[in-house]
Amino acid sequence: MRPFSVLFLTALIPIVLGTTTTRFAQATAPLPKFVVSAVMAATPPKIDGTLDDPGWQQAAHVRLTWDFTYRRPAEETTDVYVLADARFLYVAFLCVQSEALTATQHADNVPLTTDDAVTVYLWPGGKNGFEYGFSANPLGSHAGFSSENTAFAPNWTAVGRPRAHGYVVTERIPLDVMRGDGRNAWLLQFDRVVQAKDVTYEWAHDPAQGGTDNPNYAGELRGMDFAAPSTRTKARLQVYSLGEIADKNAGGSTSRAGADFAVPITRTASFFGTLHPDYSNVELDQQTISPTVFPRQFQEVRPFFTQGGNSYNDLRCHDCIDYPQLYTPAIPTPREGYAVEGVQGQFTFAGLDAIAPQRTDTAQSFEWRSRDRRYDVLAQRQSADLPGIHDAAQYYQVSVSNVHNFTAYVTDGAESGTAVTVPGAGAYREYGVTLFTPKSAVRLTYHDVGAQYGPVDSYVALNDVQGPSVSAYREFDFGANAFVKNVSLSQDFQRFHSHAGALDFTVDQSSLTLNAQRQLSLSLSSGENYVRQTGEPGGYANQNGAALSYKGNTSTPSVISYNVGRFGLGYLRSWSRLVTLQIGRRGSLGVEADDTMDALDHGGRLTQWLERANLAYQFGPDASLALGARRIIGIGPTFFDSQQYVDATNLSLAYYRRFGNSELYAAYGDPNRLTTQHAFIIKLIQYFGAGKGT
Repeated sequence: MRPFSVLFLTALIPIVLGTTTTRFAQATAPLPKFVVSAVMAATPPKIDGTLDDPGWQQAAHVRLTWDFTYRRPAEETTDVYVLADARFLYVAFLCVQSEALTATQHADNVPLTTDDAVTVYLWPGGKNGFEYGFSANPLGSHAGFSSENTAFAPNWTAVGRPRAHGYVVTERIPLDVMRGDGRNAWLLQFDRVVQAKDVTYEWAHDPAQGGTDNPNYAGELRGMDFAAPSTRTKARLQVYSLGEIADKNAGGSTSRAGADFAVPITRTASFFGTLHPDYSNVELDQQTISPTVFPRQFQEVRPFFTQGGNSYNDLRCHDCIDYPQLYTPAIPTPREGYAVEGVQGQFTFAGLDAIAPQRTDTAQSFEWRSRDRRYDVLAQRQSADLPGIHDAAQYYQVSVSNVHNFTAYVTDGAESGTAVTVPGAGAYREYGVTLFTPKSAVRLTYHDVGAQYGPVDSYVALNDVQGPSVSAYREFDFGANAFVKNVSLSQDFQRFHSHAGALDFTVDQSSLTLNAQRQLSLSLSSGENYVRQTGEPGGYANQNGAALSYKGNTSTPSVISYNVGRFGLGYLRSWSRLVTLQIGRRGSLGVEADDTMDALDHGGRLTQWLERANLAYQFGPDASLALGARRIIGIGPTFFDSQQYVDATNLSLAYYRRFGNSELYAAYGDPNRLTTQHAFIIKLIQYFGAGKGT
């Protein structure tokens, strides 16, 4: 461990612990009560981006008075008005804003994390039920999200209108896209993001909360008994037809059809499945040349697995060694799949069965939470059966928390099957304790992973390791008008040995981030690590770097970063440069140029470049076009003694249109492949019954 890190960690932990003690005293005070009663609308108000309709004068009214980001009273006013009837919830936001509005998103059903936005959060089934969120920006572009389904995209209405010193958003949210248990009081929260100031304002708040959408600190919307009939779930049938023109290397031309379906079992549980599943969607470009010792993790994009994705991998972990435990990108495309998921009272459960020729993959998850969310018990199992191979893994975790500033957990798991030939060699264990506040944390963990641990359907970075890790984090906030708005410090230290006593893996990483006015941010990092993998000699790295970003949280970020230091068998220098420009009101152009230069100890240099350009245009709320071009050329840096020359170009194009209960895709290529896939696809999806993701 470096002397600097010893001093840094020694100084940081007392600061964090001292803050934790202070915050605990605040958190034990009685919580303020944020309650609003549902007001029935005599006639539905107009959803026109104004408050001119007299119905809004009768609405329940609350104000977002707290700055969650900097823990102080909000500097600008946000008024929220709420009405309801038997079918809809009506919400209006009146936002006062002196800064220029950030509103670049014109298409619906796209996350609004880069724009100014207002959001209403709802928990119709209480703390342990599904969460639903509905966000809109000043233009009225809107998106929904849910813990029930990562593909949640119902039809709902939002209209926004910029005005002098702010904007107004009015919304109509259908009740039948949410799943509740018929209770009188729903949990409720509102927040508002101002990108130019990097702040989030909220309604219900408490000194101990760590997020604006934490159900432990949400307010209540009372008098919702009338909504029970509307929140009964509907069956959904999703049928697709597809035509593909492709050369022989891409699989040849074809046409096919298939269907996804969901059938309610109870108010809050469903059986769903897929027949001849469709994985033809054009996905995000996930290719990169950033140096890494371990296999890269990829985001799951296939509909059958994203639909139930939130139900798995809910294990707590610190300095996670092998995560996620269920890594669905490792599962090939099934011929058919069946699954069940839901919430019943304090229980959450899920199961899936993915069936392909000569292969079956399964997973099950079961979780119980106490009503106050202080105690949690989770069990997860997964298996894979291939010719000559049977593999199974199961994990159990018990965690306890006082909700405010302390949590502890114990995880015990194991793999069994063909690959585990020594009893106990497939074990997976972890024990962790965290002391935290909203602005700081100290995490102490012990890890123990067996030498033969490596489930077929897991992401495995390391096995045959045991040892401790400790990490600490602290954020310091400054005055509202200070040029540097906040500073974050972090330190991470890990040291693992094999079960035979040999040093396997170490991490010693320090970082400092400064967020300043005018949406500027500077990050500095310094660290070293040692890795020894089975069959390979140990390798050492010492990377130090800096990154400067402008508008990093918006849809037009510009970032430049540089890292330098030892990397395995050489001395590595790497640059990354990204510039994103707004083209007119509806378009954006992103240009990226990365390069690495690895000077090897035994002589010679390895160089590699990545060049990427992305052009996107939003025709309106329901239509968009995206074009991408990327080239990777050269030999990337080597940690162990392996080299591979790459000269790959990828071109792709995608058009999307949503109309009513239908979706149209037209695409050429696939940006997630290394080289261009010469295939043109046209796909039409029709939804019957419930809407997309509901």
